[in-house]
Amino acid sequence: MKHTKIIILLVAFLGLSVVASAQLSQGKNGLVDEKAKEVITKAQNKIKSTEGISFVSYVVVKDQEKKERERHEAKVLLAGNKYRIYVKNHVFYCDGVSVWHHNKETKEVVVNNIEKEEDNILNPAKLLANYEKNFKSKFIRTEEDGTFVIDFTPKKNKEYHKIRILIDKNYQIKQLEMFYYDSSKTEYIIEQYKTGVKSAETDFVFDKAANKDVEVIDMR
Repeated sequence: MKHTKIIILLVAFLGLSVVASAQLSQGKNGLVDEKAKEVITKAQNKIKSTEGISFVSYVVVKDQEKKERERHEAKVLLAGNKYRIYVKNHVFYCDGVSVWHHNKETKEVVVNNIEKEEDNILNPAKLLANYEKNFKSKFIRTEEDGTFVIDFTPKKNKEYHKIRILIDKNYQIKQLEMFYYDSSKTEYIIEQYKTGVKSAETDFVFDKAANKDVEVIDMR
């Protein structure tokens, strides 16, 4: 299911937006859009400097005619490279090394190494940390309210062809959109953003002892 792969957003196109010419330089992973890199680096630093983060992301699935077909609420807790995500009947846990995907409907948990979860967009730290390896970035414009609009194009074949990221003037990610080849898209709208949130190590690991009826499938 598209929304359970966790990759996010919404486009707010303003006719009075400011469009910037791309400034490209050669990097170790190919050409680099310098303006996109500048904004992304500041967003990365913003996340790294925060002790703990929690937010709610409204996941909206739209069809080819841009009509809303599904809407779910995702609750996210982040601490460094660790995260926990609740969305519909799914829970994702990551301790920085492994990722557990708990499907409550099927009573199964699939465990993978974190490297196999590169597309988990509800973890902004993971998305931004690996963007040069996984995506080509392009600075699109600065909106009238100071929001930066940046597009990520995957370097490898994916079921989607673009992720659009909206970063506010304080360098906080506020919206994302994933565009699929069939012209449908998934939007992730971030609200209730809180910093300085306390957490424990157990928040980021699936508790097998408390879920004895769940089958664990270890793919590591």
